[in-house]
Amino acid sequence: MEDHNQLLAELNNTFSNLESAIQRFNEKTFNQKTEPNTWSAGMVMQHLILAGTGLDQVLLGSTKTTSAPADEKVAIIKNIFLNFDEKYNSPPFIEPADESYVKEEQLAKLKNIAHTIAVLLPNLDLSLTCLDFEFPGMGYLTRLELLSFLIYHTQRHTHQLNELANNLNP
Repeated sequence: MEDHNQLLAELNNTFSNLESAIQRFNEKTFNQKTEPNTWSAGMVMQHLILAGTGLDQVLLGSTKTTSAPADEKVAIIKNIFLNFDEKYNSPPFIEPADESYVKEEQLAKLKNIAHTIAVLLPNLDLSLTCLDFEFPGMGYLTRLELLSFLIYHTQRHTHQLNELANNLNP
């Protein structure tokens, strides 16, 4: 996924699929949980918003030349987030509050995140390591690895939203 155009296409496709998954919920089911200790669709979206907000600033922030291959951790990130059999706990700083969310407001925020990244992406040197955020358990990531995280993390939660929609609308 190193080519800018390929990465941009994957980003756009990922967020298009996310939007399709979100549209499967109405205002009632959007905040409905299948079990007490699970997330509603609104909470999943809030989690994605928290994870994506500020990513543009990290990408544009302090960087350094990378000694390792720029895509060194991409396969690891992909394997973590696209392994749907594994369940993970969210880091507290991107844990969504258990409250009601407005679907269209959440969707607008996610579209803004995707648009902001899509505008920046063509002009980024993807090989640089970002120094303004240390990824939990992985350390500092290259721009390519951070964008891969955004894509694979969003794909993981799109899968989760589709599963939730299937359970709420059998």
